[in-house]
Amino acid sequence: MAQSATPVLKEGSTQLDHICELEISHPATHHRLVSLIATISHSSRNLDTIYHMILKGVNIFRLNFSHESHEMHSKTLELVHEALERIQHETGHLRTVAIAADTRGPQIRTGLLDGEVFLRSGDNIRLSINRDLYDKGNKEAVYVDYMNIINLTKTGDRLFIDDGKLLLHIMEVGVDGLLCEVIQGGQLNNNCNVILPEVEIDLPAVSEKDMYDIQFSMKANVDFLFASAVRSAKNVKELRTVLGEKGKHIKIIAKMDSKIALSRFSEIMRAADGLLLSRADLGTQIPMEKLFITQKSILGQCNKAGKPVIVASNILETMRYQLQPTRAECFDLANAIIDGADCIMLSSEVAIGPYPNETVATCDKLCREAEKVLWFRDLFSDLVSEVRGELDAAHSLAIASVETAKRTNATLIVVLTSSGRSATLISKFRPRCPILALTRCERTARWVYIHRGILPVVYTSEPSNDYTTDVDSRVQFALTIAKKADIINDGDPIVIVSAWKDGGGFTNNVRVVYAFFEADNVDCLFRSDRRHSVKNTNLQKEGQKVIDTKKSVQI
Repeated sequence: MAQSATPVLKEGSTQLDHICELEISHPATHHRLVSLIATISHSSRNLDTIYHMILKGVNIFRLNFSHESHEMHSKTLELVHEALERIQHETGHLRTVAIAADTRGPQIRTGLLDGEVFLRSGDNIRLSINRDLYDKGNKEAVYVDYMNIINLTKTGDRLFIDDGKLLLHIMEVGVDGLLCEVIQGGQLNNNCNVILPEVEIDLPAVSEKDMYDIQFSMKANVDFLFASAVRSAKNVKELRTVLGEKGKHIKIIAKMDSKIALSRFSEIMRAADGLLLSRADLGTQIPMEKLFITQKSILGQCNKAGKPVIVASNILETMRYQLQPTRAECFDLANAIIDGADCIMLSSEVAIGPYPNETVATCDKLCREAEKVLWFRDLFSDLVSEVRGELDAAHSLAIASVETAKRTNATLIVVLTSSGRSATLISKFRPRCPILALTRCERTARWVYIHRGILPVVYTSEPSNDYTTDVDSRVQFALTIAKKADIINDGDPIVIVSAWKDGGGFTNNVRVVYAFFEADNVDCLFRSDRRHSVKNTNLQKEGQKVIDTKKSVQI
């Protein structure tokens, strides 16, 4: 049974009271606010798995172009569409999920090895730019494909190979390569990536492979581009140029995956549509004890600016091998939610691990439990206080709707939107209840998933000639969907945000209604008077008379 946000996300008089009064004996029952991103690969690339992932709450599917072919990604897209059609056939309603393309980005890579190579701490190895060594790598020397490496590095610099598995220190810079000492050894493989944390490499922002992958992504009609190795706002602009008019709808999510990117965090955040915190990449470039502070700072600044932010890497990594995560992973995921993440991204756990559906279900439960901890009152006040100067109508309405939901203990905010902007602005101010964004645009219903707390629903009925009638029909449809999803119950206060007339840019109307349901009828109606909204014997007898007399109060 659905439960109001009031008992589930309870606020005490202080944050300490709120923490002390958390319910620990019962599971969280509210609708999850944070979005889930799942990476699809050979372990999860089948119809039943994708179908159940969507039912368990996956909002965005990620295509990783670092590891798989276009043929495999095409198969993934076909399966996603089949799963959505199956759900639509079962429910009678159009369901949406978003698709994200994750590019490899410009990289330095080693060549091929002539046999097995295992490096031990204290060994010396030469990284050579001599092309003759491309397929002749051995324990003494290996080829690297970046000619300028000898001009940008210096003695004493660190160098990581294979996503940080191997750590080398540069002992000498020569005319055709680098002589390095192995600090952290291990197995060296073919075509490993090379990371220079202290160096800003001068490779182009979009590699030839990225260009090829982006062209595929535009044809596949993806919604997001997760851009790797972004080093400046200029790189984001270069990506927009590559996308051009055909790909202007694709949102660019810049990865924070290097020290260089961190040093230019503010300019990259302003230029991109959102950020992705790649903790695995950053973990090889900054001190380990600084990683959690970096996460808190990045998420806080994104929340302050209203930019969506994704937390990725090593979320429930243990579930790549076993059915249960470690307690440390559970605490880590919960802290990411409390820090302010809009989305959580699952990678190898669901891509190649044997328990993709169990991992998604575990992540969903942990996220909902963590959301109970959030102290929404002070969070809302802090976010409002950061809005400087004169407010435009859209921001004023967003603040008013969240304030109204807070004071009425609303279970749901329903936003009638075309572009999705009204819903994302409301999300910025972190209401304690879900935001149901009702739209006639499928693309809008997909891209808003990147923002916390938004539940998009596509309304497919033709517009009514009378705008007021059309608004009421859409509100009734939204509340019926919410009831079926166990988000609302009889008598629950609902905040409605809509435009005063048809068309984009006219959203400036906030009102409160109360949901009620007739006996044996799942369709939701709504009233302005709460006393008459709770189901009772007389209400069940009213029938059509209730429908004819419904009305709403404008605030």
